[in-house]
Parts: sequence; structure tokens; C-alpha cells
Amino acid sequence: MKTGTEIKNVLQHINEDSKNKLDYLVNLKDITVVGGDQQQMSMEVSTLTKDFGMTDRSINQLCGKLKIGRQYIQKCLPESTDLVAHNLNFWINRRDDRELMIRSFDHGHNNYDARAILTNRYKRIDCDAVANHCLDKLMDLDVQFKYSYYDGDRMNITAVTPKVEGEVVKGDVVQGGITITNSEVGNGSLMIKPFIYRLVCTNGMVAPQYFNQFYAKHVGKIIIDPTQDEQWKVTIEKMQAQLELVAKPEVFEENLQKLQQATKERMNSRQIVQLAKRQGITDSERAGIFERLDHYVGDEFTVSKYELSNAVTNMANDEEMSDQRARFFQELGGLIVFTNNPMQIAI
Repeated sequence: MKTGTEIKNVLQHINEDSKNKLDYLVNLKDITVVGGDQQQMSMEVSTLTKDFGMTDRSINQLCGKLKIGRQYIQKCLPESTDLVAHNLNFWINRRDDRELMIRSFDHGHNNYDARAILTNRYKRIDCDAVANHCLDKLMDLDVQFKYSYYDGDRMNITAVTPKVEGEVVKGDVVQGGITITNSEVGNGSLMIKPFIYRLVCTNGMVAPQYFNQFYAKHVGKIIIDPTQDEQWKVTIEKMQAQLELVAKPEVFEENLQKLQQATKERMNSRQIVQLAKRQGITDSERAGIFERLDHYVGDEFTVSKYELSNAVTNMANDEEMSDQRARFFQELGGLIVFTNNPMQIAI
């Protein structure tokens, strides 16, 4: 697995950031988009008397709310921010009134960024609430933290339970674990899934979402006052209860049986190529998978689903790989093992 960041440093970063995150409910018609230099966009909100810098994400989300093509706007952006602003303002003026939530970050000195532009039904289950309420529970379960990541908007905490382990084949020991991911900006639900950690090569595998998973969508009641919104509390209580269930030895035994069965099921090289194309794996990534199987692209061969899964999850150990891409390979490894026909399912 990738090294990640020390869990205490991640928690400190999360808690420091939480002090500077502010949410506002605004009417779409109160927004005016402004162009700038070097592809930098901003928006003025008349009712707040504040300007917010816009990220690619917030621009795309505003396009979604306006029901206009994001590709066209992104194509215009390098050429003229004024043209982008004109297009967005044109459609803002022609849409009906609606209330939106602006998730912002305060950098100080009247410097604000719009992290996300979401609906007024967006249920905030933020990383500080998740991390602070899950860590004590995880410590009670006597876990070891293997990977922690936080980039200001998205979090990944992965831990294993060393006392819960078994052999897939003789000498190949795996441990059970838990992985928790969350997004604060509309890019994913709060998810808790079983995790499999292979000791021989420190590969990590995420069990597919329908195996003993817990997820909470960021959709709730219409928010009247963001400062009084406490919808997240019920979700956090459910999350804490689910942590115990996912860590149960029975769940691990069920997953261990799937791994053992995967050592007997075969896939050929043509199927692997088809799977790679379906999942959007690049040519260089596919070559890396084949290399880990001691083959070259173009070879004709068969391997067990377990062997293929380990080659795929080993890709996630590359320190240069982004957190999200590494997570993709860990989930793809689980897909290969836990589904009857991984060719028909996309991540």
C-alpha cells in the first residue's frame, strides 16, 4: 500500500480546516460570475457582499445547476474567462429562482474559495465529524492504521484488525480491516467497507459495495440555517454501530472464503484485456498489470482470479499514484474476486 500520512497529522489537518469552512445559502439570481487573468474565475454574491474564487469543480457544478454543457465551458476557459463569465451569467438570468449552497473556504484577508456549489438539500457529513467520531471506536477495536489521506475535501482512512486473519493458501496470510471514505463537495457518499490486507506484499483490497457495506448519501431535508443543521448526528451514530459490524470475524470469514474460491477460478489474457478496456485502464497501466503477472501484453495465458486481483491491487502501491487512482485499483481487485463476472460491472 501507499505510505499515506500519519493518522494524527491527518486528524490535525482536518480539525484545522474545519475552522475555516463556511457554508452559505444563496439565490441563484444573486450570483454574478466574473472573469479574470490566467483562467481564474470568481463569483460575486450580492446578498453576502463577498467574492468567491471558483475551482474547476465549482464551475462544473454551476454548469450542472444551469443545465449547460460543461465541456464547452472548459473548452472556452483557456481562451477567455470573460467569455465563460458571459455564458454563465446569460444562463443564470434565464433560469428560475432556486436556492443553492455554497461551500467555501476562508483563506483569510477576505480571500474565499467556493469549494462546491450544491443544492439546499445537501446533507453535510463532514470529515471532522466522521474522523473524530470514528477514531475512538476504531481504537476500541484494536486496529492498526495502514493508510490515511485528506486533501481538504476528501478523506480516506484504512485500518486492519491484526487479530482477525487467515490463510488464502498456505503461507499467504491476509488480515481483515475497515476502510472509510468521505467527500465534502458532492463527489461521493460516506462509505464504510470491509478491507483485506495481504501481508506477503502489503496489497490492500476493498470488498465491493454490496458486501457488508455502509453508506450515507449527502442528501437530506431542505436546509433553512446551515449553522443549525444537525442532520449529520444520526448518520454518525449509525456509522459507529456499523464499524463494529464490519470488523466482526464472521464478515472476514465470509470474505476469506471468497478469496479461497478465487484461487480456483481462471481468467485468460483476452478477458484481462477486455476488462482493462471496460474499466478505463491505460495502456501503461495494463502493461504494469501484465508485468506483475510475469507476462507481456500480447501473451496468451491464464491466471487465477486471485492472482489477477493481486497484480491489480499491487498497482495501488505506487507512491506516485494519486489517492483516487490507487483506490480505484484496490476496488477493482475486490471486483475481480467477489463478483461472478467482473467483465459486466464497472466501478
